[in-house]
Amino acid sequence: MTDLKTVPAESGGAPMMRATLTAAKETRKRAELDAQLLANRIALLKQEEEKAERKIADTQKRANEIISLRSQNENKFQQKELHYKDKWENIRQNQVQNSYKRDQLRGQRESNFRHLRDAKKDAVNQMKLKKSDNLLAKKERETNQRMVNNDRTNHIRQAKQNAKHRQEMESLAKLDAFRRDYEDRVSREEELRQRTEVLVTKMEKEEMELIQRLQNTQALQRAAYEDLENALNGSQLSRPAIIEDEGGVTIKGSGGPISRPAA
Repeated sequence: MTDLKTVPAESGGAPMMRATLTAAKETRKRAELDAQLLANRIALLKQEEEKAERKIADTQKRANEIISLRSQNENKFQQKELHYKDKWENIRQNQVQNSYKRDQLRGQRESNFRHLRDAKKDAVNQMKLKKSDNLLAKKERETNQRMVNNDRTNHIRQAKQNAKHRQEMESLAKLDAFRRDYEDRVSREEELRQRTEVLVTKMEKEEMELIQRLQNTQALQRAAYEDLENALNGSQLSRPAIIEDEGGVTIKGSGGPISRPAA
């Protein structure tokens, strides 16, 4: 008789319990999938941050190389200036010495070589003027070339600085965009997690109510089987008393009071 009473209850409650267990597993799997996706996004952000740091290091290295090259060029320019200055001083000293020697020779040979002295003087003056003109022209060309080189160097340096500034601004903009996207995704994930928790709480409550209703239904079924057995044995059938209250329905029969929650 006991098997007849329990078989219908088990056949009706098992599928529902399996469905509840399956839903709980699916909820857990979704939570694990969300955690894995978040871990992947965090790893991607870390990779982007490492790339940005490498770019910054490369930019700093390039800037240091440019500063070093500029310092070397300035040192070469100063050395070149000193070289030409020394050369000009030597030329001036040589000119003074030559002039002094010429004066001595002119004093010694003035009477005998007047015409030759005048001719040599004219030739020397022409040579001096030509040499001076050549030196002035050369110095002017060198000065112009230095100015052109300086302008070119300043233009290149300014272009590199502008490119560096643009690259830094683009990197900062990308980092800010990644940060905002990351915060938005974290906020959405938190909202989904809260919704899932609320849903799980609601489902747990519903599960407890269903279990209680199933237990009450099984109690009613046992009472019905007892009445059927008493009827078959010729005993007087005692009809259960039904009492309704705010908490549900209480059935009092031969098996004792049975509570059934209101639907």
